Amino acid sequence: MQFVALGLIVFGIVSWQSGSFSGGDSRDGAREDSSGPSRAGGAASSAGDQTIVVEREALLAFVQMRTQEANAEGLAATFDGLSTQARQIWIDRFVREEALVREARRLGLDREDELIRRRLVQKMEFLAEGIVASDSLLGADKIEQIYRERIEEYREPAILSFAHVFVRASSSEPTKGSDAHGRAETLLAKLNQESLSDNDAGALGDRFLYNRRYVDRTLDEVRSHFGRTAADTLLTLSVDTEKWQGPVESDYGWHLVLLTEQTPSRLPALGEIEKTLRRDLTRDRSQEAIDVGLGSIVRTYQIDLDPALVP
Repeated sequence: MQFVALGLIVFGIVSWQSGSFSGGDSRDGAREDSSGPSRAGGAASSAGDQTIVVEREALLAFVQMRTQEANAEGLAATFDGLSTQARQIWIDRFVREEALVREARRLGLDREDELIRRRLVQKMEFLAEGIVASDSLLGADKIEQIYRERIEEYREPAILSFAHVFVRASSSEPTKGSDAHGRAETLLAKLNQESLSDNDAGALGDRFLYNRRYVDRTLDEVRSHFGRTAADTLLTLSVDTEKWQGPVESDYGWHLVLLTEQTPSRLPALGEIEKTLRRDLTRDRSQEAIDVGLGSIVRTYQIDLDPALVP
């Protein structure tokens, strides 16, 4: 009896959720017509109808389903606070999905089910992507041309390994000639005179917001912690595992640096990245084909936008 009761409770919950999410009644905000609303999308449609009605409640239900947000009121408030561009992205997604579902149903692939609805969209995307399958092979000359055009996208970043001792500067202090700069120079002399190692220097200086030691970090990572000026200055230093260098000015103060390794940025040869380049080209061309093919489907529909969705 306990199992039967539990089963009935689970069945009731699933049935209630299915009715709420699939838009089986008028709560999804869709406008009903002679053939009934599109269950999952909440956009009104009829046989041969080329109008997609985008109503506020239907769009919010769509967003809630895609984001898995349980708080409907909070989601509505967040949606109302979106920029026009961000809001348009959700409208475009809603319209795109509704257009593809209708097109799939026109091809006889439909069943009124949320899972099937998503599979229909995936099928349409797969069909659109298929148009580039027979044209994915590029000759050596073409690959070399694309390599020259896009080589900067594959540049390997500079890699740095170093330790530093930080001297905090007051925001009201000037840069060079300040008390903090003077303390940094004095501390630099102490580090080199006493030949202090990274471990020995750990107790010196001020506490830094991030790390004291950096190993095999890219230039972009260093920039994110120290600022562009300091990171670029580190590139001009010579590798020296025994001598502390600086002071190097950052967005926070001054740094005394023990630079142990530096690998400069480089452009890889075509042979090193050809497989990656071909894979990226295939992906880009597939996505372009999907956008073009599915865009042509979406453009066959007239969009009737609920005034409540306009900021």
